[in-house]
Amino acid sequence: MEEGYILLTNVLSEHDIHVGLSCIQEDKVDYSRMKQFIDEIFFKRIQANVHEITEPSYVKFRFSNNNNSTDASTFHGDVYNHTNSELLPMYTCLCYFDDAQLEIIPGSHKYNNKDWSIITYHKKKVIHVNKGDILVFHANMHHRGIHFNQTENRRLLQVFEVFPDKRTYEEHSSKLVIVQTSNNVVIKNIVNPLMYQLSKFPSVIDTLTWFHYILMYNDIHYKIGMMDIEPWNKRYHYITYEPGRRVYIDDVKHEDLNVNVMCDKNIKTTQPNRFYLYVYLLYWIISIVLIYVVVKQWKGTNLKRRTRSRK
Repeated sequence: MEEGYILLTNVLSEHDIHVGLSCIQEDKVDYSRMKQFIDEIFFKRIQANVHEITEPSYVKFRFSNNNNSTDASTFHGDVYNHTNSELLPMYTCLCYFDDAQLEIIPGSHKYNNKDWSIITYHKKKVIHVNKGDILVFHANMHHRGIHFNQTENRRLLQVFEVFPDKRTYEEHSSKLVIVQTSNNVVIKNIVNPLMYQLSKFPSVIDTLTWFHYILMYNDIHYKIGMMDIEPWNKRYHYITYEPGRRVYIDDVKHEDLNVNVMCDKNIKTTQPNRFYLYVYLLYWIISIVLIYVVVKQWKGTNLKRRTRSRK
């Protein structure tokens, strides 16, 4: 509760790992079998070790293999807390099928804290996870994957928006809002391909993530990308941003990696709107008008001075 995470080491047996990986064939995933693995093996191991999670229910999951570097290589939270509660009542649960590294900022799950962002940033630490490990953390803890593409495989099962019990789900699920950002043209055609290439150069990503963290900490990174919703619609809600394609578990058979598989149709979903586009346009119009007025006044003042000096 203080650090925001718990690492469960070697909790999956070789048989468990084999069952999970048997769901993947030639870069296609049998998501119905993967969900069965989640329900019957993955969460059983978590419940046996994490006493706060008793009757888990989850909104969606995703299976990736290094191809989530476009949205996970800089610090981010999976859910952002815009309520008055200090602790977010949701978790992210990760299942590792290969050795990997994750960088986290302990204590950042208390999103309503008063720490300055740079001070918080310097608390970051690297967690080394091994094949068969499970990582559970508050869904708004700041984290990022590191060393993408440095190994052949980085197979990872991510289960998002996990409510620990039925009472918590009933009390808080109506406050959760998913903002789908996958249709943003700039993100799809420019940012994602660029981030995939940059993820191959850790030193570049390390510099970029420092700047991105300041934006993220102050809740302006999605505003700049015009992928956000109005501030009054975020108030008293838990907001999560969903990159990538979405499918529903009832409709899916064999699908690609790195797809968001929805398991709960009751969660509110919305699209980014043009609110911040209009804000930026208004800002630039006002700025241009002010510059024009100032320049005109400055020229008028200089002209008067020249006229006086001639006289």
